[in-house]
Amino acid sequence: MCALFEIKKETLKIKTTDLDQTIISKKNISNKEEGSVAIPLNRLNEIITALPDEEIRFSVNNDNLIEINNNQGTYKITGRNSEEFPEKSEEETQQNLVLSGEDFMEIVEKTSYAASKDDLKPALTGVYLNVELTKITAVATDGHKLVKFEKEITNPNKIEQAIIIPSKFFNILKNSISKKEDMVININTDQILTKQKDFVFISRIIKEKFPDFNSVIPENNKLKGLFNAKDFLLCVKRISIFSNRTTRQIITTFNTDGIVVSAEDIETSASGKEHFMCEFEGEEITTSYNAKYLQEVIQHIDGEEINIYLNTPLTAAVLKPKKQKEKEKLTTLLMPLRLNT
Repeated sequence: MCALFEIKKETLKIKTTDLDQTIISKKNISNKEEGSVAIPLNRLNEIITALPDEEIRFSVNNDNLIEINNNQGTYKITGRNSEEFPEKSEEETQQNLVLSGEDFMEIVEKTSYAASKDDLKPALTGVYLNVELTKITAVATDGHKLVKFEKEITNPNKIEQAIIIPSKFFNILKNSISKKEDMVININTDQILTKQKDFVFISRIIKEKFPDFNSVIPENNKLKGLFNAKDFLLCVKRISIFSNRTTRQIITTFNTDGIVVSAEDIETSASGKEHFMCEFEGEEITTSYNAKYLQEVIQHIDGEEINIYLNTPLTAAVLKPKKQKEKEKLTTLLMPLRLNT
C-alpha cells in the first residue's frame, strides 16, 4: 500500500486510499521543486518512527528511488510512479453542512459501536445519517443492539438527505479530527467528504436500504428501572466472568428489591450471583442478555443514572440516560437472549 506525495506551489499533499476511504493531508513547505511519487506506506512509517524528532529531507530520482537524509545518515527505498496511484474524486458539492468537531465526535462515539461487522448485511455495517434542516438523526444496529441518537442543530443545514456511512470511516475519523474545529461535510450521490483545516476524508456511501428502525422501538414498555451506570457496569463485568464463553449469557431478575444478576457456565461448573440496588416499578421480570452487549450499551450512555424500560422476557429493553442533554435524545435497544431452562 502506497501513499501519494505531491508537491505543488510549496504545498505538500499526502494522499492515501483503499478505494473505499481516502485521507488527504496538506502541509506548507519551503521546497519549490514540484513533483510526485508514490511511497510504500508501511516501510516509510517504520523509518519515520525509528528516526529522532528532527528535520528530514527527501529526494527522488527519475527511477523513483527515494533518498531520505537526516543528521544521522542516509536511507533509500524504492517508490512507484505517481500515475499508478488510484485517483478518487475530491470534488465538493454545494450541498454541505457544518458541524463542530465536538458535535460530530459525539455522533460517532454514541452510534458507531453498534454497527454490524457482518459484511453479508452491508446496510448494517454503517451508520444511518438522516440530515434535516434543524436536526440530525444517527442510527446504528447489528440486530442485537440498536442506537438512535437525535441532535438539534443551531445553524440550519443546507441539505435534507438520508445516507448510510461505513462505520470504518467513522473509526478513522474519531482518531484524527479535532473537537475544537468546525467540520464541513459535503454529500453527493456516491460519497461523503469531510474537511477540517488541511485534512480531507472521503468515503463511499453504502447504497442499501436501512431497516425501519422506528417500528422496532417499543413505546409501551410498562416496567421501569433506574440504576447507577458505573456501579451496575462493574457488577455486570464481575458476573460475566462466570458466564459461558460462547453465549456470554447473564440473567437479570428485576423486582422492587433491586436486580439479581447471575451467570452459570455448566461446562466449567462456575457460577456467580449478586444483588444490585435498583429502583424498580412493576411486576417482577427475569430477562437474559449477552454480557458483552450489555456492557457496551452502558458504557456509551452518558450520565450517572440510566433508565431501563422492560415489557416481557423476550422483547427488547429500552435504555436511556435519566437526564438527556439539552437538544439531544439518546435511545438504545438491547435484545434479550432466550432463557435456558
